[in-house]
Amino acid sequence: MSRGALVLWVGVLSVIFLRRHLWLHQWAALVIVTFGVCLVGLSGSLVKQQLSDPIDLLVTLAQRPDDDPARVALGVMLILFAQIFTASQYVVEEKIMSHYKVEPLAAVTLEGFFGLTTTLIGMPFLHIFLRNKSPYFDIPRGWHQIISTPTVYLSCVAIMFSIGAFNFFGLSVTHRVSATTRSTVDTCRTLGIWVVSLGLGWEKLVWPFTLLQVGGFAMLV
Repeated sequence: MSRGALVLWVGVLSVIFLRRHLWLHQWAALVIVTFGVCLVGLSGSLVKQQLSDPIDLLVTLAQRPDDDPARVALGVMLILFAQIFTASQYVVEEKIMSHYKVEPLAAVTLEGFFGLTTTLIGMPFLHIFLRNKSPYFDIPRGWHQIISTPTVYLSCVAIMFSIGAFNFFGLSVTHRVSATTRSTVDTCRTLGIWVVSLGLGWEKLVWPFTLLQVGGFAMLV
């Protein structure tokens, strides 16, 4: 739900740092897109939390831990912070590409090289200091799990090409149009994911929550 705030952050940052003027109908469009994504996210959570008996609902609410609202608030804040960071990246990319002649493919290559370098530098330190606290930072274990499992290995290769193509096309849209347009198109990925998930049977149409999903995606489009 919170990820839909990306389009609003990009709009705000574009006005602040790129001195772009957005008209009232453009702000209204950004709000409608964000609200549509929120409706889709809300319907998804309602489906997962669906209970057949009202008594079960009361029992579930009573058994929640005291710090549950704090955890939810922290999670939302972290997601919102991440979206501000992503929006900043989009705006900075547009500013650079508007002042310098940078081809999208060259920009993607430089960003990927920077990400690879920082990750390779950070991995040994994380392995030394945190591998005993979390298996996620254990380099030999992670490498073994990737190499010894063909499904994971092939998925990693496919994801690399997918992200590379995604960033290239995204930067091309930023270069030709604007960061706000890119973030709006990016948010529309949710619709494609929903349609594919329905086709594969990973998502179910549950009445009446499906009405929220359809209404949210209609607003998004």
